[in-house]
Amino acid sequence: MSAETHTQQKQEKPKSFAKRDELAAIETELNKQWNDAHLYETGPIDPNQKKYMVTFPFPYMNGRLHLGHTFTVTKAEFAARYHKLKGEAVMFPFGFHCTGMPIKACADKLKTEIEKYGCPPVFPVEQESKPVETQKVNVETLDVHRSAKAKTKQKGGKHQWDILKSNGIPESEIPKFVDPLHWLQYFPPLGVEDLKLMGVAVDWRRSFITTDHNPYFDSFIRWQFLKLKEMGKIQFGKRYTIYSPLDGQPCADHDRASGEGVIPQEYVAIKMKVIESKSELINKLMKEGKSIFLIAGTLRPETMYGQTNCWIHPDINYKLFEMKNGEIAVCTQRCGNNLVYQELLKETPVDYKAVSIGNVKGSELLGTALKAPLTSYDKIYTLPMTTILEDKGTGIVTSVPSDSPDDYMNVYTLKNKPEYRKKMGVADEWVMPFELIEICEIPEMGRRAAETACHELKIKSPNDRKLLDQAKEKVYTQGFYNGVLTVGKYNGQKIKDAKVPIKAEMIENGEAFVYSEPTSTVISRSGDECVVSLCDQWYITYGEEEWKNETLKRVEKMETYHNSTRETLKHGLNWMNQWACSRNFGLGTLIPWDKRYLIESLSDSTIYMAYYTIAHYLQGNLNGSEQGIGHITPEQMTPEVWDYLFAEKEIPENTTIPKETLTKMKQEFEYWYPFDVRVTGKDLLTNHCLFCLYTHTAMFGEDKFPKGMRANGHLLINNEKMAKSTGNFLSLTDGIELYTSDGMRIGLADAGDGVEDANFAKETADNGLLRLHTLLQWIKETLQLIKDNKCCNDEPNTFADKTFEAQINVSVHATDAAYLKMLFREALHKGFYELTLARDSYIAYCETVGIPMNAHLLKKYIEIQIKLLYPIAPHFCDYVWRDLLGNKTFLWNERFPEVPEANVQILNEAEYLAKIVYKFRSSVESYCHPKPKKGQKAIVNEPPKEAEIMVGTITPDWQLECAKVLKEIVTIVGDVPTFPPQKELASRLCLNALIKKNSKKAMSFAMMLVENVKKSGLKALDLALQFNEVSFLESQITYIKNVLKLEKVIVTSIKTPDEKLIPGEPVMTNFK
Repeated sequence: MSAETHTQQKQEKPKSFAKRDELAAIETELNKQWNDAHLYETGPIDPNQKKYMVTFPFPYMNGRLHLGHTFTVTKAEFAARYHKLKGEAVMFPFGFHCTGMPIKACADKLKTEIEKYGCPPVFPVEQESKPVETQKVNVETLDVHRSAKAKTKQKGGKHQWDILKSNGIPESEIPKFVDPLHWLQYFPPLGVEDLKLMGVAVDWRRSFITTDHNPYFDSFIRWQFLKLKEMGKIQFGKRYTIYSPLDGQPCADHDRASGEGVIPQEYVAIKMKVIESKSELINKLMKEGKSIFLIAGTLRPETMYGQTNCWIHPDINYKLFEMKNGEIAVCTQRCGNNLVYQELLKETPVDYKAVSIGNVKGSELLGTALKAPLTSYDKIYTLPMTTILEDKGTGIVTSVPSDSPDDYMNVYTLKNKPEYRKKMGVADEWVMPFELIEICEIPEMGRRAAETACHELKIKSPNDRKLLDQAKEKVYTQGFYNGVLTVGKYNGQKIKDAKVPIKAEMIENGEAFVYSEPTSTVISRSGDECVVSLCDQWYITYGEEEWKNETLKRVEKMETYHNSTRETLKHGLNWMNQWACSRNFGLGTLIPWDKRYLIESLSDSTIYMAYYTIAHYLQGNLNGSEQGIGHITPEQMTPEVWDYLFAEKEIPENTTIPKETLTKMKQEFEYWYPFDVRVTGKDLLTNHCLFCLYTHTAMFGEDKFPKGMRANGHLLINNEKMAKSTGNFLSLTDGIELYTSDGMRIGLADAGDGVEDANFAKETADNGLLRLHTLLQWIKETLQLIKDNKCCNDEPNTFADKTFEAQINVSVHATDAAYLKMLFREALHKGFYELTLARDSYIAYCETVGIPMNAHLLKKYIEIQIKLLYPIAPHFCDYVWRDLLGNKTFLWNERFPEVPEANVQILNEAEYLAKIVYKFRSSVESYCHPKPKKGQKAIVNEPPKEAEIMVGTITPDWQLECAKVLKEIVTIVGDVPTFPPQKELASRLCLNALIKKNSKKAMSFAMMLVENVKKSGLKALDLALQFNEVSFLESQITYIKNVLKLEKVIVTSIKTPDEKLIPGEPVMTNFK
């Protein structure tokens, strides 16, 4: 192909893209106009003007923004534009997060690839590594900190070079990314560029990047941490922490390739001493005087009184590790890897793994005799359990069959099935002499709770997983809260009270020790499996009682839009504990008093929303290399200056910043703060949002506490998880290129309003684009009709005019309410889809009756339509407002429509007319195609030319009674009228003697009313119409004739009672 031909083909785009390209051209021009006008930059503060500040969690800058980011961004974007239309001063700022491990890890990974495979690298052809899948852990209170991401498969093995290439980066540019700073220079400006293409209403003067490469933000974070330390909220000490051996430092959520939300789980490691063994290695070590212990992790040390045996997996290769005290621990390699980083083993790790002194196969451990702590048996034996996992716990499980349904069923099976004992190689003396030990009394479950629960649920096998989980939940919950110990030193005490002292005594007596491991698999961004390490760390004392209670009190007053969001936050605040805030490696701000450490990524992103209020005074670009409008240097931003701005202190005497400038900055903070809403993905509710709330409580008074948080679910595309690996993925720019910005925004608005996962349907975005183009063409044509005087110029006064005007008013009020509640899907439906249907009905009515449309009403509709749609599709609406309607302003500076309440009678009449026309059309169809009698051929009648409408005027008493009873028993659940189930409904109705007398037809009538209520609301129970039915029908004869293609229609009022002919349900008959 010649270059000339290629160019020609490129210029001649397919005609199917013409509509998209027309709208895209409009968007490009509007984006330029908005930027040139600095439209979204906040103006001078007016203390008397209501303000609205909305924020979005700044995205991490190791790539370009994708549609998942964009979905959450739209929640803030739509809200910002709506509140501006409501006359409020609006600030929507946007920052970019660069703190933490991911960028540094990616840069290092790229460097390694280039060193190993060349530049550009030539990678070996190999099979893709298997995905790592985290496991769900059924441990009480853990789920609060697990995000949905932690439960999904993570794709491994992709080269960093290829990832950058997939971001559209030319191969010649990729080598620059071995420098972490290049990421900070490259991706944030692209983020700004992409969001500007989308047309977000952001004040870009307030944007910034994090880390010490922005000296102003760095100064702010140092001040924040100095304040928290001064308050005693930051402490130093050894803590159990998820840790990357390869990186040599803690691995926080943002540092993980998989396992986000996974936390350390603390166990009590029970030491069961080997007395007799058939293992040559164990016997050799015992002869050398070594004490050998099988290590079993438990969450319930208080039940150790009831041990009857120990479980091992015959096929697991167990390892022997020498502990610091010289004892030998038998457990899995994974457990050993955790033990060594918790400083419990004698040898230091080699190649990031614990060093063992030998292996022993699980089958060799069968029948090992043990001395177990607290149990009344002198010795117990190891028995086989094939459901033990090598990557969970220690690989060894102690057995308390009186209070563990799993243990009970496994012991029961071995005792009662000799053939199974033989198959598993279990000698009778290992199991048969050992009876259950009763250790606690549980109300209604007795002293053998596991046995009771298994019998109640009819559990037959150790493999009845679902039933065993039910039994376990019941026994453990009832036992912990209501169980009373019946043995030992704490006999008579409740389990929940005895648990802690029993644990402490076992540890003190050398019978146990504390062991911790991740609740499920965590893979760092460097690619290694993380462990739990006992680290020296600076940590924030989240969970401290007084701090927690004050934050909980404030959360109760906060707007959360969905009650589940508030409950998640409260649950998280109650559960959240100390949080390590220091790291050795990565990007960020150094801890000001201990520069060995960096502040980790979730800890420098808690109150940065306050920084937005004054950012434009400090920095003139993203990284602060240029000064802002205050002409302030980073060095001038001392802790005393920050204290004045944010901590209600006086202006420092020694500051060199003009007092007038500081006063203006302070006024900005006082005016805008607190933020009114923070939009967020639901996965951040259990970490970032909790830290944000805690830190606001500590740093600010209650008047500066966040007013609202609005969470949304993850975004699916066409009902499937978004993932590059499957190709089901869209970047922000992909969405704009495919659907235009406004088409994409409509698709995102329609994706969902709840906290559950939302669905971006590509068809909806496509249709959104087409709807906009269709509306654009209709507006152009209609404005030309008005210009050509082809519309009525009188005041709206026909039935059609009044109906359409009432429907417009309904739409305005419904859309206003939806926007206020941040229900953007509902706002789209009420303010665009349903309003379009109302317009089309108006056009159809006028055409059917043969009357002109009203020019004033059409102009009103166009203006209201674009204002209602403006928050969602601003480019399109501003184009219509300015270019087609000839206004000089932007809609950003206009006001939301104000209309009176809708004319209810007109709406009732219109609804009635639509209903009866639909019914009459069915009657005409039945006349033309009557249902043949059995054995007869179908006949077709000529379409009728005449018909009679018969109108009933008397409602039978039993029908009135049905409506009356339904009014009495209906309940409102979440604004929805709700009736009892049909059987209960029938019983209630038949308590009425008149209804009971007519029970068969009354039930049918009542169910019809119930269905009508679902469609039309409670007004369906008002059987008397609010208008004269006969007069109204006579006024609509022309419309009814024309729409049904009849030449003559007469209306007849029936004055005598007729149960088949009731008010509101006229019948069309007597066709000719």
